Amino acid sequence: MFKTYYTATLSACLALAQTCAAQAQDADQNGWYLRGGPVGIFFSPGADLSVGGAPFPGADVSVDDNYSLSFDVGYRVNEQISATFTFGIPPTAEIRGDGSLAGAYLGDVTYAPAILALQYRFPTGNPMFEPYVGAGINYTMILDSKARDVAGFDVENAWGAVLQVGFESMINERMGIYFDVKKIWLDADVKGTLGVGGPSATGSATLDPLLVGTGLVWRF
Repeated sequence: MFKTYYTATLSACLALAQTCAAQAQDADQNGWYLRGGPVGIFFSPGADLSVGGAPFPGADVSVDDNYSLSFDVGYRVNEQISATFTFGIPPTAEIRGDGSLAGAYLGDVTYAPAILALQYRFPTGNPMFEPYVGAGINYTMILDSKARDVAGFDVENAWGAVLQVGFESMINERMGIYFDVKKIWLDADVKGTLGVGGPSATGSATLDPLLVGTGLVWRF
């Protein structure tokens, strides 16, 4: 009987220890964290333009790839749910004409995307590989527009939807590395004047950037 009691007590203690360890692990995972590192920004551009109030057929644009530094301020609610606010050092993109606008250098745009997103983290039990998916909203602020071949070239601030996928690999309890991919669906209103005293041009530019980043994670 004593042996049975001892076995039951030991089993209960082991179960309690495992529960406490799991709770402690969850507690370590929860809370605030920072991420930061280089990011590549790769556009899938297009355009729908009107000149002098009439459609301008065949008009298109191209946007050069950009590289910058991106930062996340995140909060992990529990093992599976987290939220992030993403910002970065504003890059400058060259916007050039394509199609019937080929050869035209429309202008330069300095922009600052800000992203608010929620993530679902797949529990793997392995801190070296913690994959996640996410979704959210993006607000891209245009900080500066410089006209080139189009006088008065201007791009408006714009909202867009975001999907996200990535993973984290923790080196220890506080520090790790991450790899992250975000797709943004983004259309921005544009306007300008073709040539000196020429007709006004207005329209919508499709940008749809893909953000690919990596860097360090630090959990508080």
